[in-house]
Amino acid sequence: MHVPDGLMHPLISLVGWIIAIVVIALSVHFLNKKLPYRTLPLMAVIGGGIFVAQMLNFPIGGGTTGHLVGATLAAILLGPLAGMVIIVTILIIQALLFGDGGVTALGLNVLNMAIIGCFLGWAVYRAVPGKYQKFGILLASWLAVFIGSLACAAELAGSFVMSGGAYGITGLVAFPSMLIYHSLIGIGEAVITFGVVSYISKVSPDLIHTPAVGLWTRRKVVLE
Repeated sequence: MHVPDGLMHPLISLVGWIIAIVVIALSVHFLNKKLPYRTLPLMAVIGGGIFVAQMLNFPIGGGTTGHLVGATLAAILLGPLAGMVIIVTILIIQALLFGDGGVTALGLNVLNMAIIGCFLGWAVYRAVPGKYQKFGILLASWLAVFIGSLACAAELAGSFVMSGGAYGITGLVAFPSMLIYHSLIGIGEAVITFGVVSYISKVSPDLIHTPAVGLWTRRKVVLE
């Protein structure tokens, strides 16, 4: 889902940067006031694991790539604000050090993966009643990846229309390429997210049951 430099219309890239900066600034503001010290080691461990998973990507056509995202996993374990900061940090490192995703398109990559992934995944997870928590984790993980890819496809198609074909990709290619592949990637994401959350809730419940930081409290994860 990483968008490279030069593919998006400059105006769409600018809008992505504006949204990303505003959301990141607000999230960091709240985290600076509420982030418990004991949460930092867990953020580092989760961030490292997601970083490795995201580096395993492959081309899916139209100039973009497919890979696991890990945003919903981070949001469930840490809350949406801390989870988003982790994904943003990963995206910045990938763009600057590994050339995975463009610098000009970084705002859009943050929007599609970090913001949509964490906040939508968290919202869906919390909306599902507690007795269906297992299903909630699976649904939230899959939907966050799918909607993120839908947003990316819309940005590509919009860039194509706005530029008369100079930027972006025609919607006839962008939507099928992104949605078909990421509907399958979302299944893998859901299974991995469920497995990791289930494992941590059993072997180290004190970590996963600590309060989330930011605007929301985290639901206690109980998977039996």
